[in-house]
Amino acid sequence: MLPYLIRHTGYFQVDKVNLCCGPQKVPGYRGIDAAMGADLVMDLSKRDLPFHSNSVEAVVCTSAINYFSRARAQESINETYRVLKPGGVARFSVQDMESISRRYVEKDTDFFFQRLSSGRERFEGPTLGDKFAAWFYGYVSNGHPTRYFFDYESLSFLFKQAGFSQIERRDYMSSRLEHIDQIDNRPEQMFFLEAVK
Repeated sequence: MLPYLIRHTGYFQVDKVNLCCGPQKVPGYRGIDAAMGADLVMDLSKRDLPFHSNSVEAVVCTSAINYFSRARAQESINETYRVLKPGGVARFSVQDMESISRRYVEKDTDFFFQRLSSGRERFEGPTLGDKFAAWFYGYVSNGHPTRYFFDYESLSFLFKQAGFSQIERRDYMSSRLEHIDQIDNRPEQMFFLEAVK
């Protein structure tokens, strides 16, 4: 057991959480991911958050909720609401269905034919249409296909359903949270939603 994850009656005690963190380490945040190397290894597509209600100051989730079904995304946002303290902040960012669809319609080949630092193409397929279809119907990252895509309106609806009353679209690197420069990424394809409990 890691010393900074203190278990109390079946729950862990933390102040800030980075959901589906992958290899990302953010100062002051404890990362949860199914992959080894996270502070707490668990599959959030199947399990709820192991924290007491009203106990966490901040929850961030970057480019991950689209790997859940819509129903599981709603459950995860409900869990985020449950564990946040009153006044706690949730910041979720995800690939923007509206923006990426616009890039397809406008034939943005620079975007769809981009390569990752490893040299691998970000989007699969030989043509622009193939690349868009591969993204839309299950872009795969580290063996995990996407399950659902959101625009701002559809994701904010899930936050409203969970009980959040203050929900807003935020600009890249604009946040109530510290270390936002280590949380936000890929503004050319993401939108950023911030909600306060």
